[in-house]
Amino acid sequence: MRRIKIGIPRALLYFWYGPAWRVFFQEMGLTPLVSGPTGKEILNAGVKAAVEEVCLPVKIFLGHSLTMQTQCDCLLTPRYISVNKGEFICPKFMGLPEMTRQAVGTGRQLIWKSDHKCHWGSLKALPREITSGYAQSRVKKSLKKAKAALEAYHLLMQGGLLPLEAETALLKGSQPSAADYEPAIGLIGHPYCLHDAFINLGTVQLLREQGFKVLVPEMFPARQIALELRDLPKPLFWTLGQRILGAFRLMWKKGVAGVVYLSAFACGPEALIGEMVKRESKAAGLPLLQLDLDEHSGEAGFITRMEAFLDLLKRKRRYSCV
Repeated sequence: MRRIKIGIPRALLYFWYGPAWRVFFQEMGLTPLVSGPTGKEILNAGVKAAVEEVCLPVKIFLGHSLTMQTQCDCLLTPRYISVNKGEFICPKFMGLPEMTRQAVGTGRQLIWKSDHKCHWGSLKALPREITSGYAQSRVKKSLKKAKAALEAYHLLMQGGLLPLEAETALLKGSQPSAADYEPAIGLIGHPYCLHDAFINLGTVQLLREQGFKVLVPEMFPARQIALELRDLPKPLFWTLGQRILGAFRLMWKKGVAGVVYLSAFACGPEALIGEMVKRESKAAGLPLLQLDLDEHSGEAGFITRMEAFLDLLKRKRRYSCV
């Protein structure tokens, strides 16, 4: 009997939940198919299919979805509104299934929800095709294993691995050590900007080639992030914004040489967070480079600015050691 193939776009919150989704569908006896790394073809397809107002990461998601439409039986399209109580994800995630359906066509979608009524790991959050078409005992068992995989995945990242490294380690059952570089540099932004090497033009590789250890928000537990933000006059509305600001403060305390902030052009939620990060970096005297990403980002100018910033950090470090 042919196993049903579930397409999982390697975009947006795949970098948070991807391994858990894969484990869940495998345990259900289905075949998860993850799209390949982002490339020019995927970008162009997404840009062509999307309305002009959406940000680059959403266009990338649509591009991945389009490339998978002939490879799978169903396409996983998350509708994540809230992943933590009293907080919210970017509004574009609310309409992601509808945008995808408009771009891809009438193919079958599996919508995995997360909002104030059902957490991503609850039975209510699962696609109704799963909860109504399979035995409850099997669904519960598969969901339990998916939660365990997600916890292990995040523990690997908190141990110093980047998402791709942590995912590989989890799926292969290996325990690699984090790369040992000096000095450390902070890299902040939304996960889909930080961990898609095509979107950010290979930022992590460039930083490592220059001899820097890269710290990202996923390396800090949520409870540490929450403690860092206790002094704010009111809680931040956006979960990803909290992660960015809290991680920035923790990186500063860890003595990073500087921070690179990658933001998606025209991202509304990041406008406020970006201003807060700028003010705090100035007050702390911590070098900060903010780069906006869109489909028109040029590699030459991007790398030139990055290399100039890294040269500044190296000179500053040499002078401080004299």
